[in-house]
Amino acid sequence: MESEYEQATSTNLPVVDDVMIDLYYRRNVNFLIPGVENVKTERGARATYGDDAVGYVQLRRHDEICTVKALIAPEHKVRLKGYEVSVRINESEQCIIDSKCYDCAASEGGCKHGVALLFWLYRRTLEPSVTSVECYWRKSTLSKVGSTIKGQRMRELFNFRQVPSLPTKGTAFLDKVISTALKSDSHSILATMYKSEVNILEKASLYHLCLSYKKTTDAPNAEDFISFCQNNLNSEICKSIDTLTILQSQSKAWFDVRYARITASKLHEVAHCKTVDGATTAAVLTASKFRGTKAMKRGLNLEEDVLKVIAEEKNIKLERVGMTINHMYPIFGASADAMSDKYCVEIKCPIKTNTVKNYITPEGEITPKPYAQLQLQMFLSKKQWGLFCVASPSFETDRNVTIKEIPLDENFCHNVMEQAQAFWKKAIFPILIN
Repeated sequence: MESEYEQATSTNLPVVDDVMIDLYYRRNVNFLIPGVENVKTERGARATYGDDAVGYVQLRRHDEICTVKALIAPEHKVRLKGYEVSVRINESEQCIIDSKCYDCAASEGGCKHGVALLFWLYRRTLEPSVTSVECYWRKSTLSKVGSTIKGQRMRELFNFRQVPSLPTKGTAFLDKVISTALKSDSHSILATMYKSEVNILEKASLYHLCLSYKKTTDAPNAEDFISFCQNNLNSEICKSIDTLTILQSQSKAWFDVRYARITASKLHEVAHCKTVDGATTAAVLTASKFRGTKAMKRGLNLEEDVLKVIAEEKNIKLERVGMTINHMYPIFGASADAMSDKYCVEIKCPIKTNTVKNYITPEGEITPKPYAQLQLQMFLSKKQWGLFCVASPSFETDRNVTIKEIPLDENFCHNVMEQAQAFWKKAIFPILIN
């Protein structure tokens, strides 16, 4: 123990509340870096780490400043000397001055060990008062692993609840219900799922088509697989997929059909990509739900109102659509925002004025990426005309939408789809087939 310091106990620790912590991190530039989510910082704050890692706590009071020091056990080499960490608190003003780690490589930028001690003090503040005094000048639990604490059984680490065993052959009832529903041509959700959606999705999903294709050949290649898909898909399946996926990103089926397909929004990117194992490949092979950006969320919120403005201005009736696929071009897919008898409609809702140029140039031309997106939407849906619509950043007040009427350019579509398909064969198919 250092001179002028005393052992920390449950009776002499300084108060650290949530308001103090909030103010401290709001003012600390090390934790306010744009684009950084502070995941490790959040982990360091958890009781499951801090309460086991903090040990040998001592403190000193000088005027209104209380300095708390402790050793934080390393997570991976728990028997090595702990990291020395300190927290300084102004008790009269009830504010945290700083929280420092003196030993780890990340300490200059604000590491998780300082966070662990700070939140350890916070949890001690929340504990109810007791008659006995607990001393915190002791070895941390984590650093005892391998010496004082030997191997433990799983049941010693967790409070397991006895779960009653279920019969292993318990599908008879479900099988009977499904069989009865299918025989009666029921339109219930359960029957629809087993009779229609699953079968249709399996017929259209590149993943399931690939499983079927692998059974037919010992030497799979991308060109043969595309031919296999062309022969196994048909216009009826494609039409059913459009209906099943009409909720688009709110539908699981939409994500299933998108998997491994080059969608319209990715067409330009895929056609010009040279890195087979990069972010573009990962994006094409992502079939899970994604967290939309602020701009995407605004677009979803405004979409209905923007469509009304377009319908009134062009005097047309617009309908929602799902994922459009074409059996002759099975590795491509497109999800327009709406369609009419004549038009395929794509909407963009930029938040700021300076981001409008991402969609329309100062000369009034559509930029390459959304142009390719709209062209593929028209091509797959067999529309000769498209409407590219950009809502004003202040649409909520001015109701202004810039509408560009674009004709289908089949030569452009064939060229860019050929480039994208070449990339798909090199980058996507080897992963899909394996």
